[in-house]
Amino acid sequence: MNKHVSHGITVERSGADMFVTMHSPQENPLSLAAQKAGQLYGLLHIVCDYVAANESLVGLDPQVQEGVLSLAAGLAREALALSEMAGVVG
Repeated sequence: MNKHVSHGITVERSGADMFVTMHSPQENPLSLAAQKAGQLYGLLHIVCDYVAANESLVGLDPQVQEGVLSLAAGLAREALALSEMAGVVG
């Protein structure tokens, strides 16, 4: 297994699988979920502003569209998982 640690983030590779973990001292799942939700809100706000100015996302390069949607989906998944963990932990 290959492992790399830098800036509080650990990346491990085992075969075809990759695991990325973040060390967040003095944080709890709910505060991290709030951070992720805030990041998602900011991303979606920027997209809404772009759509309002250009009347659609069609003018945006397809790779950029895919990247933005992928980032939004990832942030939503992280916020959901952290929220669920906050509910279990208490």
